[in-house]
Amino acid sequence: MTEETANENVMAQQPTTETEPAKEITMKTYYWSNDNVPFRVIRTTDKITEDQYPIAVTAPDPNIKAPKYDWIEHKWIETSEESLGQRLTSVVEKLEDAQKSINVLQEAHQDTLKNNETTDTAMEQLKQTVQMSNRMMATLSATVSALTKAYQGLKPSDTTTETKGDAQ
Repeated sequence: MTEETANENVMAQQPTTETEPAKEITMKTYYWSNDNVPFRVIRTTDKITEDQYPIAVTAPDPNIKAPKYDWIEHKWIETSEESLGQRLTSVVEKLEDAQKSINVLQEAHQDTLKNNETTDTAMEQLKQTVQMSNRMMATLSATVSALTKAYQGLKPSDTTTETKGDAQ
């Protein structure tokens, strides 16, 4: 970037009269950037306070060799082939990291599925055990009911026993 980017004050070359002093004109520097013209310095007397496509208010970093304004991110980017290669390398590295993260998440998901299968098996076994216990309780309850009815059906004389040693 070899163009001068500083604002300058320029004296207007207007004929002056004794009653009217010469007017000072302030030139302001802005930057034109679009797909056809990635970088151009423009100077005007107009005051622009914010970016208005294709005119950017902020100057690019002097370290950028081939600047172009990114209108989505609102910042200057490098467009030289060298920089693009570096950015591509960076993107490839990020994609590799993302792929590694995806692989780790898939492995964790597989582990979760295995744990779920183990839990499902244990729950099925528990369900079967509860069902068997319920059947056993039903059978036991029926047996107790039958014994209770049989006991109530006995005569009182059937339930008392005499001991031969006590009668004497």
